[in-house]
Amino acid sequence: MKNLKHNLPILIGCFMIIGLIAFSFIYTYFIKDTLNPPPTFLYNDEGKMIGTYGYPPSLTYPFGVDRFGRDVFWMVVDGAKYTIAIALVVAFIRVLFGILFGIFYGFTGKKFETIVNPFINAFRFVPAVIIVLPIFQMLQSGIGGNQFKIISLQILLISFIAIPILTSTIGDEVKEFLKNDFILSSKVIGAGNMWLRRKHVFPFLRTRILLLFVQQTIQVLFLLTQLGVFRLFIGGAVTLFIDDGDGRNMSKANEWAAMIGSNFFELSIDPWVIIGPSIAFILTIFAFNLIKLGIERIIHKQPTPSKKLKHDAIMEYDSLSDFDFVNKSEEKTDLMKEDKSSYILSK
Repeated sequence: MKNLKHNLPILIGCFMIIGLIAFSFIYTYFIKDTLNPPPTFLYNDEGKMIGTYGYPPSLTYPFGVDRFGRDVFWMVVDGAKYTIAIALVVAFIRVLFGILFGIFYGFTGKKFETIVNPFINAFRFVPAVIIVLPIFQMLQSGIGGNQFKIISLQILLISFIAIPILTSTIGDEVKEFLKNDFILSSKVIGAGNMWLRRKHVFPFLRTRILLLFVQQTIQVLFLLTQLGVFRLFIGGAVTLFIDDGDGRNMSKANEWAAMIGSNFFELSIDPWVIIGPSIAFILTIFAFNLIKLGIERIIHKQPTPSKKLKHDAIMEYDSLSDFDFVNKSEEKTDLMKEDKSSYILSK
């Protein structure tokens, strides 16, 4: 029951994420081709036209229909797999390289820190979107129509932008961990850095890898939202035209951040148009936060190696009485000799 209490947030969060991705794939392969497009005009019961694209939210269209005649609800469902997949891939790359570089950084000395820290601090105090923004624009304008290359470079860019800070954070944890007494004892008896990494540092970080992964996934989702506001879309954009000839750049993949950014200027006309992707973002971030909460509870329950050693020492001390002989057999022999000598004297 206690395990269920601690794991319940993880179960709920995973169920929400897996459910969104599964529903998105079901829509793409089984539902998409069976749906009829929204009608161009809406009529009341008397046959009088009451509206055209876009429609506000209703029972038929929960998130409304945009000015291009697209059902926003199904666009959000379609974009779920792309948005979540991008966040997971970027988070995986960040954590992988962050741990590798962080462990190396944790074993370095003061001289190396003095050289590297100014570079890391630059990324710490400058918002990631400010660094990514001009490079994204150059990528979109400088690589022609090679869509796969553009997407790959965009993902690598938003992945590596966070690695310096992640390296510093993990490296500082490793440095603090290496100050434990049992690490110093291992060094005294001849343990090298490779042994310490394999036998101590990796097991120490193993419990934190999943937590770092979830934290980075949430950060990527926030970064995607910021990029969307600047109308920078992962996967590129396609230009759609309204009846009056006015064109808009829209996301090809229906990625949520791109849906918010591409409709940002429609807020004065159709303020409800970003409700759908915004709700999807909120639910997804909430689900990942639930997973994060559950992992933190599990980590806090696990004793660190130093605490475990102290706990074992206390248990060993408590098992002793106020006065104990080291060798019980010697104690018994001495008592027998003492009794025998007392008997002879009494005779």
